[in-house]
Amino acid sequence: MFVPDEELWEKIVKGENKAWAALVHRYQALVYAVVTRAGLSFADAADCFQQTWVALYQNRLRIQDPSRVSAWLVTTAKREVLRVIRQTRPDVDSDSLSGIKSKALLPDEEMEQLEAQAKLESGLKELDPRCRAILYAFFFDTENRSYDEIAQDLGIASNSLGPFRRRCLDKLKAILIKSVTPQVRKRDAEAL
Repeated sequence: MFVPDEELWEKIVKGENKAWAALVHRYQALVYAVVTRAGLSFADAADCFQQTWVALYQNRLRIQDPSRVSAWLVTTAKREVLRVIRQTRPDVDSDSLSGIKSKALLPDEEMEQLEAQAKLESGLKELDPRCRAILYAFFFDTENRSYDEIAQDLGIASNSLGPFRRRCLDKLKAILIKSVTPQVRKRDAEAL
């Protein structure tokens, strides 16, 4: 069951470890996307990732608007990237860093896209393994394969693959709808 960020945050402030784990699970892909786009080494990106979560935990009592925790994480991750760049590349002058800063900043649309990607990845993880395999084969596989090839690889009759795919997409859609806060659902429904 999806719990909005605000409710998770109340539990985190009360010291509930499961709520913290749920929040990390929800936004780990978003933080990872931010730190890896800067071209850091794997170790430096991992350091930035970890330090972002440490900073959030240390500031948990100061966060005033838990509905903006994803934006807080993005901003903090970018700051961690800049910190590592300054430490690991002392030869980089401030003019070069200003260029890196502007490239590292995410416009609202790009941040929304990263958040959507993180939600999609989280939703895919909630699917049963068979549905996940079907959707990966159709939408994330690097090779264009025919229905027959996908069906054979998955051990499904080729004429059953279409209905399986439709049911899996419906399941994913239901998961993604549950993961959106009621205010966003209402706004989106009004837009229709």
